[in-house]
Amino acid sequence: MKNKRYGFTLIELIAVLVIMAIIALIVAPLVMNIIRKAKISARKRSVDAYGRSVELAIAGYLMDTGAFPTNEQLPNLNIEYSGSTVVCNVMQMKKNGGLYLSQCKVNNIEVKDSNEEDGYYHYGTRDLTNSETIEMYASSIKSAVNDYHDKNNSYPTDISELTLDYTGENISCDVEIYGDGAIYMTKCSISGIEVKDDTEDGYYHYGTKREKLIPLLLSKTNDISITNYTDGNTYEMYTFEHPVTTQTGALTDYRYIGANPNNYVTFNNELWRIIGVFTVEDENGNTEERIKIVKNGKLSSNMQWDSTSPYENEWLTATLNTYLNGEYYNGLDEMSKNMIADTKYYLGGSDTSSGGAETYYNWERGTAVYNGRSTSWNGKIALMYPSDYTYTYALEVDNTCYTDAHNSRTSSGGIPINGWIYNANRISYHRLLSPYSGDSGSTFILADSGSLGGGASSSSRGVRPSLYLVSDIRIDGGTGEETNPYNLKL
Repeated sequence: MKNKRYGFTLIELIAVLVIMAIIALIVAPLVMNIIRKAKISARKRSVDAYGRSVELAIAGYLMDTGAFPTNEQLPNLNIEYSGSTVVCNVMQMKKNGGLYLSQCKVNNIEVKDSNEEDGYYHYGTRDLTNSETIEMYASSIKSAVNDYHDKNNSYPTDISELTLDYTGENISCDVEIYGDGAIYMTKCSISGIEVKDDTEDGYYHYGTKREKLIPLLLSKTNDISITNYTDGNTYEMYTFEHPVTTQTGALTDYRYIGANPNNYVTFNNELWRIIGVFTVEDENGNTEERIKIVKNGKLSSNMQWDSTSPYENEWLTATLNTYLNGEYYNGLDEMSKNMIADTKYYLGGSDTSSGGAETYYNWERGTAVYNGRSTSWNGKIALMYPSDYTYTYALEVDNTCYTDAHNSRTSSGGIPINGWIYNANRISYHRLLSPYSGDSGSTFILADSGSLGGGASSSSRGVRPSLYLVSDIRIDGGTGEETNPYNLKL
């Protein structure tokens, strides 16, 4: 007869313990997770119960006063709630009297919800803030601006040209649409109520306002009463009055003079300089003030005015004109192309190099040309006038250079370093726009010594393009200093 065995062996007991441990490892997290979720759900129910108690208090306040309480009054309501301690950092009334609670703590433990964007559990829903409402409106405008550009290959100039898909609250703003499609909004109202903030003018703003550059520059300009550079040196422009010339009436213009004025701008992602603000004619004969700029350095040191025999000094047919307004212009970025204004340039000249700034100014706007050459030209890109260079020495910056640019020398006989045009590019000759009237193939040039003289149109010289900007050009930052140039925008 076999012996009966009762109980478990040691190995069997160990196996049972191992299995129980494995089960515990599997089950324990599940149980803990269930407990955790239960606690979270309980906290959410506490928030809900608290929220309903607050809503009852709101209803009671409304019955007693005939009006909803303000957000500031909410914490002071008689709230009949006896559950867990609930504290919410955000207690916001909706416009219809509804309640929104968030960032709540139950018994000092935050009530979280991973399904919400900010990670908190919310009771009720909140209205958009005024700024969020304006941003939704702005988003609709930007979308409409892009649609307009896709259809017309240009940006609209006014919001009235757009069809918006905005369907939110009744909103009204002053809207500016810039030449690159950017928008700026201010003086907004929602349902007739102005949207305010702590900015200088008290209004909420969307986007960045771009100032028009001409009014900004003129606001810094020295008055005509300043007749000496050292009396008014603010590194800004000076005022000059000119008498009637053969091609123009009496004009006032504003120029940068001296060695290093604050006249730097970024154009075509390059550093350029502002010569000044001038009253000029457009392609239709209308006059307006425009900013004239010149490339800070030379485009090239080796270009001919005219490369085809008989090498004439007629700008309208010049090889250089064709290049600047053809290949060079087409190589500019689109924004820069749109900044350039078609402008009347004067092509009057002289049969002598001797003269000062005022003398050159009159020659340029005169009709002294060789054998029927053109006296003016309408176009986009040209060169500086001799007077643009000479006026940088005005108001006793350097009287010798100002009164006789052909013999430009300082009183000590050295190079004329006090004018910014020469300072910026004094390493070699470069061309100017005016022709010689007594010669069929010579034009004015600025020599490496700083003096004005003549040179054959067939010779290779340096070129610094110059142009006028459209009158409503704007800026998006900058101070005009070399390290912080004006950032040009449309």
